[in-house]
Amino acid sequence: MPNLKTIAVVDDDPIYIQALKNLFTSWKILNPVLFFENGKEVLDFIRVKEAPALPDILLLDLNMPVMNGWAFMENFAPIATQLNKNISIYLVTSSIWEEDSKRAEKNPHIKELIVKPILQKKFREILAG
Repeated sequence: MPNLKTIAVVDDDPIYIQALKNLFTSWKILNPVLFFENGKEVLDFIRVKEAPALPDILLLDLNMPVMNGWAFMENFAPIATQLNKNISIYLVTSSIWEEDSKRAEKNPHIKELIVKPILQKKFREILAG
């Protein structure tokens, strides 16, 4: 069995979450997927888990209640080096603001900003990378 990367999806939109679940099924994505409704939930999860239980890939929405994507990134930065695991973070957002794109490019913990919806080709690139 191949070594499957664990994916964490952080998004508060139930329609988007269901669409992703449907897409993962139709694309035959077998990777384990964790779902969180906001940045605080996933940050709390990351703080208490050991490296093997942490996600390999984090698909992070920007606009969420409780803790948005940017607030998550600010809180993640100080603990990132203590995790003993490199988490590949992708901002997946409907935002097309250039300032979000520039801010993402400057953040060393963010691999890429992807505008929703995520396409199968892009998702397979993320899994391969």
